[in-house]
Amino acid sequence: MVMVSWGIAVFLAWLFLSAGWHKLRSPSAFSAVLAQYLAAASDRQWLVYPLAISEFLLAVLLLLPATQVAGAMLASAFLALYAGVMTWQLAKGRRDVRCGCAGPASEVTVSPSLIIRNLMCAAAALVLVVPAPWVTMSTAPVGLVAFVGGFLVVLYLCSDQLIANSQKMAGSR
Repeated sequence: MVMVSWGIAVFLAWLFLSAGWHKLRSPSAFSAVLAQYLAAASDRQWLVYPLAISEFLLAVLLLLPATQVAGAMLASAFLALYAGVMTWQLAKGRRDVRCGCAGPASEVTVSPSLIIRNLMCAAAALVLVVPAPWVTMSTAPVGLVAFVGGFLVVLYLCSDQLIANSQKMAGSR
């Protein structure tokens, strides 16, 4: 269980570091994505930086044993919030809204598949909320933790590609 818990923490840290990096790398592109979600807000550019910094901080919280539980709860809340915002867009009939999950170059739009994936990641974060007092990173073989974390990263990236491919195929009909 130690390897799975730490593997999940490594995966989630990668997920939030990657998300924050995409936002900081191209703030204007992510601002355009935010404009699709927050049509009522006039200036969205300022939201990009606090969101990216929050995601970076979440990654750090997830990797530090003393803050991992708090980081896991926040990560789960962030992912559930993102899923909720996507659900809100679908409920309004807006299927053309870009997700923003995989950076500015991604053409993936919100879909039930993305919502399910986010909720599954949120649930995985909750595994870290139940701490085992005997579990420390020093007791977990680092290679196996890296393998589990890496496997989850590859699984996430594969799901992203499958979702993108299914959307492209559906659009070509």
